[in-house]
Amino acid sequence: MKKSWLIVACSLSIFLCAIYWLLTDKDEANTEIYSETELQNNSDISEDTSVLNANSIKITEQINSSETLSDQVEDALTQYTEFSKYPPSSQPIVSAEHVNAFLNSNLPQSSLPFPFSDLEKPIQISIELNQNNYFYGDTVIAEVNISGTSENASISTRGVLMSIDGDIIAESTNQEYRDNSEFITFDTHAFSAKDWPIEMNVGAYIDVNGRSMFISAPFKINDQTASLESLGFSEPVAENLIIPLNIEVELAGYYYVAAILYSSSTQLPLIHLETEGQLPQGLSSLNLKAHIQALKKNNDEGTYYLENIRIERWSDEIIPRDVAGKVSDNTFLVSAYSFNDYEDKPYLDPLAEERQRLIQGLSSE
Repeated sequence: MKKSWLIVACSLSIFLCAIYWLLTDKDEANTEIYSETELQNNSDISEDTSVLNANSIKITEQINSSETLSDQVEDALTQYTEFSKYPPSSQPIVSAEHVNAFLNSNLPQSSLPFPFSDLEKPIQISIELNQNNYFYGDTVIAEVNISGTSENASISTRGVLMSIDGDIIAESTNQEYRDNSEFITFDTHAFSAKDWPIEMNVGAYIDVNGRSMFISAPFKINDQTASLESLGFSEPVAENLIIPLNIEVELAGYYYVAAILYSSSTQLPLIHLETEGQLPQGLSSLNLKAHIQALKKNNDEGTYYLENIRIERWSDEIIPRDVAGKVSDNTFLVSAYSFNDYEDKPYLDPLAEERQRLIQGLSSE
């Protein structure tokens, strides 16, 4: 079963359960809410950021902010009806905050206080990496910040790469202090990086006036499975703007790609796009499809560009985990077309009637 269908089923069940819970347990409706973390824990997808799961979060938040039970159900139905106007793979972005529902923008980081009996306040130390996923040949950079020390404190930092079991794999020979931060750098070209485990930590041993502390942040270094090199010729076909993705595949498998379509004139995010499919080894392609109704939602005919592009090779018997693909630093421009060049068709959700019946059945109980 494809993961996109798992997302659909999970998101719908979460949505229906939320309404059922509100209708059958009114006394507790204002004391317990679904958090985004709880919703994501019910999903079969880890990072990434599925369309329907993100929309389920918005619906649930809308349910719990209404004044009365009838308002809650009505508002939820309104929200769901709005989302159902567009394909799950071509969802318009309605606000600057909405785009965050589709992105995993949190970088690997950790922040800890270190109390000492002879200090009035703890020493606060944080570490943050510059990427979520690395590849062989990348430079791993960690920023370490230390606060709560005296101006004349003696501070030394030792940066290391460690396995998740705590074994030290490499030590940084490149550390630079600037802008009140210590930057620890690991150039993977300088190490036998091919022997590194997939999951590791950047660690920092810190000494402040003889007081020893340690902090770390996790990351993954991925095998090279596929990379996005360029876009093909984009053009309107029926009700969709077809955007071909030229992907160099080193390891055949089932791939998923997500991206945000931005306006070149305003630099605002317009649509979250995604696609998936089986790709053979060699130069292959997948098509993103921006639906005309999603394009018209923000009334922007282009030109456009793609950013926040994510490639994943989903786990199988060859590699039993999802592996990120690599995206080049190229600017991925998408051509402009008049809305008149498209077939102005509405999107029809094939499960809309079934969902409506289920929701209306719950609301009548």
